[in-house]
Amino acid sequence: MSASKEQEPASSASPPAQATASQEHAAGPKAIIAAATNPGNSKAPPQPTAAATASQDTGLLETAVSSANSPESKHETDPHKTAERDRELVEEFEYLLEKSQQLFSGLSDLPEIGSKYWQPHFQRTFEVYTKLWKFQNQHRLLLEKPEHYGLKRWEVGEIASKIGQLYYRYYLRTSETNYLQEAFVFYDAIRERNYFKGEQEVRNSALMIKKLRYYARFIVVCLQMNNTLMMLQLLEEVKSLIDVYSATFNPVDKMEWSLVVKEMALFMQAVCSPVPVDEGGLTLPVSYRLVPRRRARMDRDVSRFRLQEAVVVGNRPTQIKFSELTLDMYHVLQMLEREPSVHTASVATTPATEAMSANTEPPPITATTTTDSSVFGEGAKSPEVSESASSAIMAQEKPANLEGNNAGSNPDTAKSDIVVSEPKEKPRDKAEGSNERDMDRAVRRPNPHKYVLYQPSVSQIQVYLANAFREVGEQGCVLLYLSSDGQYANATDETSKTIAAQNGYIGGVSTMRRATSEANQDRGVEQLIHTLHPADLVPFTRKALFLIVESECSMAYRNIPNLFNQPLLCLLSPTTYPVQTNTGNIYTFFLHSPIVAFCVIAQITTMSAGKWTQLHRMFDEFEDAVWDVLLAQVSDAGVRKFMSDDFLRQILIRHVLCCVVLELHVEFTRAEHLPQSSPDHFQEAIKVPSLKLKARDIIEFCAVTDIFRANDSSPPEPQQHPADVISTAL
Repeated sequence: MSASKEQEPASSASPPAQATASQEHAAGPKAIIAAATNPGNSKAPPQPTAAATASQDTGLLETAVSSANSPESKHETDPHKTAERDRELVEEFEYLLEKSQQLFSGLSDLPEIGSKYWQPHFQRTFEVYTKLWKFQNQHRLLLEKPEHYGLKRWEVGEIASKIGQLYYRYYLRTSETNYLQEAFVFYDAIRERNYFKGEQEVRNSALMIKKLRYYARFIVVCLQMNNTLMMLQLLEEVKSLIDVYSATFNPVDKMEWSLVVKEMALFMQAVCSPVPVDEGGLTLPVSYRLVPRRRARMDRDVSRFRLQEAVVVGNRPTQIKFSELTLDMYHVLQMLEREPSVHTASVATTPATEAMSANTEPPPITATTTTDSSVFGEGAKSPEVSESASSAIMAQEKPANLEGNNAGSNPDTAKSDIVVSEPKEKPRDKAEGSNERDMDRAVRRPNPHKYVLYQPSVSQIQVYLANAFREVGEQGCVLLYLSSDGQYANATDETSKTIAAQNGYIGGVSTMRRATSEANQDRGVEQLIHTLHPADLVPFTRKALFLIVESECSMAYRNIPNLFNQPLLCLLSPTTYPVQTNTGNIYTFFLHSPIVAFCVIAQITTMSAGKWTQLHRMFDEFEDAVWDVLLAQVSDAGVRKFMSDDFLRQILIRHVLCCVVLELHVEFTRAEHLPQSSPDHFQEAIKVPSLKLKARDIIEFCAVTDIFRANDSSPPEPQQHPADVISTAL
């Protein structure tokens, strides 16, 4: 989207499949949603700037406060000096407001790659918004007076909304969920205090559009946070708001807003419906992001890998989507993030803080605490908010009237004592302490940076892959996830088909979105051109590559030659599913959440809360058992390096778990119904009787034995695929 004007900035970075971020537009609802639902396409190891800003501004703030409270200022009686001081304050506010809008608009023009290019601009933007937010809090009474500035309540809400957008954009750049939480804090505070509510909105279409855009962005944040209850509430509110908007102004974009709401509702239903409900109809709790667990440690001589970059590609036009985010892409994004760290400010972990319930203003820009220096790059420091800085920033004004547009403010301030709380340590033995230290380190490790591409071309995939590999270090790796319709080479010219097959261009996932422009061109050749073939990925095997393919042509990626002797592993989905669902593909769903995927294929829709908790425990034990088997049976050095990463370890565990469960299902009877891996290092692990016993315990516990086989029939043998020619052709 392009940089927006003073009226309303865009909410997020451009869709990743586009060439530049400057193509962002904030004109319509679909543009806003498209920007907000696609995590940013930039490498992101930067230092969060809000904390640094707070400490830098402390001296200036204390000087301003002390001068304002000095005896000379209190006993100032000269009306000319008072008027001059008021005029200077108004001018400073106008300067900060204009500067913040300029910097915010510039975010859309930042390059998509290289933190050294975009990080300084984000830092300046954080600094200015920190100053602006504190300034309007300190001088609200003056600014609200019509003879000075006439600050309206919705204008304060617009500032808060932009701060929320700033946090969300930073989350898109860094993939750190703590910033996502802080964006939620501001959006939630705007709603609780009705910043955009007022009698003006019924006769001011621009204000109504601001409110609609705010709701669209808030729903996107809630979707990313899996806040189902809030999403449903917001959806009902935005439906009513669109009805008022359409009846009052009869705008040209009313149908577009209605379509956006329908798309939201359909996507939310697809996300929420697979999760069983309790006896009261409430959705049972489930965590989709990575949660650190105590597991047996790997050998110390295995060099530890880290998943640094992930390229997520989606090209399923028929799959339910929310703007440019399909269900498969959404599931993968969730499983490539950690649950927010407990080592964060309470403002981030508990949006409904006591300060908010006391009707204080929403908390200003504060930084979450991330202590892993790898997040910020060499020589950078972790952000810390000093006590004086945080107390100065957290000083908030309490509005006397939350409903009015220009209500007076209570000059009394309320302190939001938001501090970083470290967990209290309890006595423990040496082994337990070592495990807990490992979990703490896992919590502090950053999430992999993600590029999210919806219906990209082959060249776009290669460009983002090349940039991802450029950013990966010696002990890092890249994950490529492909969810797309697929096809094998089908040229009518047998010569072309033979030559393509001999060189490894045998088919794969499709990237073609439109029919050929030339009527006389061979349709098969056209498909061959717009397909990402296995041979296209060979140049990227110069570094560690972890490939996941969800496609009916996934087996085309078997036996990609490892020419450079680097770690390489391909996880391949079933080519056909005997069970069809509207919740995304089953294999990706198992990687995303095995317990919910099991409920889908077992047709479990209701369960008591106590039984659900016990089922969670059984799946945790199942995953732990799989991990023990992998440690004992997998000897390949490359795979063991992948197993040293938290995210890849979880994916491998769930891959084996999925294979074990699907082999027992009565509908999954053929080889093409089951996932595979290449090279196949897990077939022996899948056959381990203890894992089948764990699966049967879960089946019997859920009383779904009629859907799963009783006998331990051997799994069908994999069939030969055209992909087998690659290893000999290259």
